[in-house]
Amino acid sequence: MTSPLNPDLPTFNLKQLQAEIGYSFQNPKLLLEAITHSTYAYEQRQPDCLDNERLEFLGDAVLDLVVSHLLYQNAAQFSEGQMTKTRALVVCEPTLAKAAIAMNLGSYLRLGRGEAATGGRKKASNLSNAVEAIIGATFQDGGYQAAEALVGRLLAADLKKAIAGKLVYDFKSRLIELIQSTRPQAVLKFVIVREEGPVHERTFTAQVLLDERALGEGSGNSKKEAEQQAAQEALLRME
Repeated sequence: MTSPLNPDLPTFNLKQLQAEIGYSFQNPKLLLEAITHSTYAYEQRQPDCLDNERLEFLGDAVLDLVVSHLLYQNAAQFSEGQMTKTRALVVCEPTLAKAAIAMNLGSYLRLGRGEAATGGRKKASNLSNAVEAIIGATFQDGGYQAAEALVGRLLAADLKKAIAGKLVYDFKSRLIELIQSTRPQAVLKFVIVREEGPVHERTFTAQVLLDERALGEGSGNSKKEAEQQAAQEALLRME
């Protein structure tokens, strides 16, 4: 049995995906759009086959607002700067891709033949973009409360870890990869600009420089931690 909305997608898949995300769409076409990659839409060349990029744009903004709201409610001890850094840990590709993997989202994506053949169902970028698109679709279909409930279900555990300081990613590697892919001729380096405190309780301050221009700064109890904080700030600025 196939879906009248899309003969390539079995009806049970849409129902199953809605069960996975915990939300039933009044307009299932929005969910279908949210899982449609641009390569698939391009190959179909049908005016009613839309890719998920517009919903991803909407979902990105909704996700920022929802996570900001949840942080405001659940991290009263955090300053604005702490909330910004914590939000960046949650609203990022690794966290969203992990949420996608947990609900087996890759198997539902509608991909072009080439994208599917090159491992597109496992690409973190495709997965995280689809999660944002689903959040956007949920907001469009059911409003803010529905979107907030969805984000809560998908990201509650990671938000809790982030607030507790237990959600850690390799920002340094991500920054290096980003610069190498976008500005391969640029020189990126990390330098320790300050060391303070007694030997047993040292605080290090690191800067990340792009072509000798400061891109981010961070502090920590080790040089590695300071560099990670500097890289995170640099990513925040670039994003």
